[in-house]
Amino acid sequence: MLDIRLEIGRINYQRCIEAMLPPLVEHCAAKKDPGELDVFLAGLGKDAVPAACALLERMSVDEKDKMVIWLIMSHEERLRNASNRHLAAFLGGELVRIGRLIALDQPGSRMTLLASQVEIDYAGLLDCPLVTEGVENISGDNGILKGAARMMLSMGRLMSPAALEKQGLNLLGTQRIKEKLMHAITEGLQQAGLDIELADMTAEQSAGGQMSQATDGTVIPADYEKKLMADMTAEVQKLRGAARA
Repeated sequence: MLDIRLEIGRINYQRCIEAMLPPLVEHCAAKKDPGELDVFLAGLGKDAVPAACALLERMSVDEKDKMVIWLIMSHEERLRNASNRHLAAFLGGELVRIGRLIALDQPGSRMTLLASQVEIDYAGLLDCPLVTEGVENISGDNGILKGAARMMLSMGRLMSPAALEKQGLNLLGTQRIKEKLMHAITEGLQQAGLDIELADMTAEQSAGGQMSQATDGTVIPADYEKKLMADMTAEVQKLRGAARA
């Protein structure tokens, strides 16, 4: 299996909140055994979104990223399924399928999405027009890569699984194919409420260690949770006070 690292270039924080927070509030309200944050969000109800959006004006980029990471991991299945649907529609079948979608906070830089446990149907990919056309569009100054890609197309079904995966990694790294896949994944994420643009994509053999860095969708860091609840409470009080005035 492969991991695909997706570097985020732009995030529309407000749109992410407007699309992804309301269903989370509803989910919290429906829980049979809610935690403190669940009870808090359910109590805010329709005020949760305007309060969170108001907070954006005085949040640091790191705090904004933490909020989006929390929303991503709360909607992981929805985002993953939407990405897989768009990939399948674009490629003409389930040739690339993401098993997990994990948001990782990168100190000093923008967050990263890790598409983990990625399954690739290499045999099907060899017949995909995106791949066959993409190989011929590899620029002339990258003759070695173009030769390796052509070899994969001509001999792919005769290669061992390990050799095929190695050549497949090279193929996924070609600019034209990478851009097309990034576009399909971005469309799926945006449809599911995550309004972002991807800046880069890197495929690598799965190491397995990144899974331990994943944030459980029901848990956020305790210090951030307390600050978030305190800040949102203050914003809701302002909003409700203004409404009564």
